[in-house]
Amino acid sequence: MRFIIISIMYVVLFSSCSSEEVKNYPVGTDFIENNVQVKIIDTFSIKSGTFKLDSLVTSNTERILLGAVFDSDLGYTTAQSYLQVVNSDFSIDSEAVYDSIGVILNYDRYYYGDTTQVQTYKVHRLLEAVTPDDDDAFYNTSKVKYDSNELLGELTFTPRPNRETDSLYIPISDALGKEIFDKILDNDINNSDDFTQFFDGFTIIPDTLSNSHILGFKASTATGTENNSSMRLFYTVDDGDSEDNSYYIDFLISESNYQFNAIKTRSSTIGDFEDYETIISSDATNDLIFTQAGTGISSRIEIPSIKNINVISSTATTLSAGLTFKPLKGSYDDNTPLKDSLAVYVVDHKNRILNQLTTISGSSSYAILSENDDEFDSDTYYYIDLGGYVEEILSSTYDLDYALMIQFIDYDKTINSIVIDANEIELTINYLNY
Repeated sequence: MRFIIISIMYVVLFSSCSSEEVKNYPVGTDFIENNVQVKIIDTFSIKSGTFKLDSLVTSNTERILLGAVFDSDLGYTTAQSYLQVVNSDFSIDSEAVYDSIGVILNYDRYYYGDTTQVQTYKVHRLLEAVTPDDDDAFYNTSKVKYDSNELLGELTFTPRPNRETDSLYIPISDALGKEIFDKILDNDINNSDDFTQFFDGFTIIPDTLSNSHILGFKASTATGTENNSSMRLFYTVDDGDSEDNSYYIDFLISESNYQFNAIKTRSSTIGDFEDYETIISSDATNDLIFTQAGTGISSRIEIPSIKNINVISSTATTLSAGLTFKPLKGSYDDNTPLKDSLAVYVVDHKNRILNQLTTISGSSSYAILSENDDEFDSDTYYYIDLGGYVEEILSSTYDLDYALMIQFIDYDKTINSIVIDANEIELTINYLNY
């Protein structure tokens, strides 16, 4: 029946652009009057706010995130990384001489913030093993104990993240390097288990008072040492014949879930999130709502009046439904650009994620950016196909207390953020009344 109705709709649309009552007059002396109406509703009441997910999995992302940025609404956001590293080959020539040791961080070209600013990274030794939780994962809120009193190494630098072949090198303690080297030569360390028993790993901490940038570095267990991040131990062997007598051992991330990023915010002006059920209304945040990857801060859009369409008419079907929202003007620039698309999830009244939003056909529905180059950004907005969402609410025999959550697609390995103007959220539904 639905497809018959939609077919009628196309006839109506081709015969008239009006949303008034449509009359079809067939050829001949007889005629039938069809009371078919295509109506548009765009006056829905919308409730919006901001909430924070309890935690996000930040292990197994193949990206080290490091740095600190400041936002006038979100406050300070910092990213610290924890790593366990190993090596499978511990063969060193008995005539070898220790040289140096350091941490190599290879850019993966992700950055957020002002990369013209100076940043400092500090390396500290872990005091316990990097052991994932029961679900074999680490979260943005996870912690591993480290020696805060002893500094293994540090580097102050200005980044060049657009050069993927470039890298940072942080020299670390020669005392540690020499001890590892000697233990390998003495056969106290000759496999990965021996090494992790001696050395749990390290954490890299950015200058948290800096308002600079957050960078991404490669962290793969599958690509080998080339263009990968690692801890590298250098040594020399004087063989008398070779001009190049320098060698090294690379210690790579042991397993993909044995590296994770701890991401947190502080001094936020939005308000305090007691738990993931807390919703801070846009009324309390100057008619703005917020989404930030990495921290779990998410925009929430609720449209309780959708179900009222059934009250208007019991003989109606939805043809299309779309929601648009606009990012706050002036909240994005070249350092903090808008993403081409955002993920949309359906959540319940307690902000529990039920599923990713889908269209009527069952495919994933995203918030798609539409923008035109004008000096006022007046035509910059996101569009979401809500056809499937509206149909589910209207066809349910239950009062579905659902809402939409806006989040970044790569929320587990970026720090991107977006500010949404709550006054510029609009739902438009085209429906056929017959």
